[in-house]
Amino acid sequence: MKSLLERDNPLYGRIDLKINLQPMDYYESAQFYPERSCEDKVRLFSVFGGIPYYNRLIDKNASVRENLIHLILEPDARLEDEVPSYLLSEISKIGNAHEIFSALADGHARYRDILAQSHVSSGATLVNVLNRLIGMQLVQRRSPINDPSNKKRTSYVICDGLSKFYYRYVFRYLSQRSVLDPEVFYDRYVNDDFETQFVPRAFEEVCRQYLVRQNRTGNIEPPFDLIGTYSYDDPVTRTNGEFDVVTRDPLGYAFYEAKFRSTPVTQRMIENEVEQAQQTGLMCHRYGFFSRSGFEAQADEHTVLIELEDLYR
Repeated sequence: MKSLLERDNPLYGRIDLKINLQPMDYYESAQFYPERSCEDKVRLFSVFGGIPYYNRLIDKNASVRENLIHLILEPDARLEDEVPSYLLSEISKIGNAHEIFSALADGHARYRDILAQSHVSSGATLVNVLNRLIGMQLVQRRSPINDPSNKKRTSYVICDGLSKFYYRYVFRYLSQRSVLDPEVFYDRYVNDDFETQFVPRAFEEVCRQYLVRQNRTGNIEPPFDLIGTYSYDDPVTRTNGEFDVVTRDPLGYAFYEAKFRSTPVTQRMIENEVEQAQQTGLMCHRYGFFSRSGFEAQADEHTVLIELEDLYR
């Protein structure tokens, strides 16, 4: 569609209205399955994202597990060929794209890790492929808000949940899937990793979107002007890393931690997280915590506690 608007196209300059239609966010997507628990809303969003077509296929009478099996993993499932078909049509001329997608789906986000895991022939080739995928809005480049020009700390993520699910589980285990019953395949190759890795990472994105929603409606004071990751060097352990959700406003930084765990977040856990952040030199005027299972802790003037239900009110 973008090519229709390019200069050599007969339609160039003749368009009265151009809309870059983005996917729905987590809150809007949940309107497709309002009867679900908040936990299941996060699980469904982690895979089907904000694409209306995917969300309207969800069977309200079936569990998350049953929907994933029926829509993606069964032979001739409605969405079985969705990712391969649109990717093949869009990136058929881009070599190594499948290998790069696989590396990204497995959680390799930094440039050097993607290069090593995808076995792409050269750095120049990888840069070219990533730039084309970013231009197609299939991959997103993220730079830390405190060091945006540092290319070594830039990370890359797959934007679409269904693509990430497909490459993490289906493409990776094509041989096993071809000989196993779909339910056995799910229980053996999907279930545990889905609950402990895939959904918790998607929960971080849900929390980012919640903060943006609250910021736009004036519910965060002062409003922040940047949200993203924060890179750090820990002088004690002599390691470096990043915090996943940090905002910046006129008062400084606010730190947020998202916990999609089956037990409540305790006061001791909060103190440990705050201490870790301060140890790296990140001094914040606010520390926020999101929890799937509630809290065994108390909020104060510098600590905000946000329960899962708060995200969907």
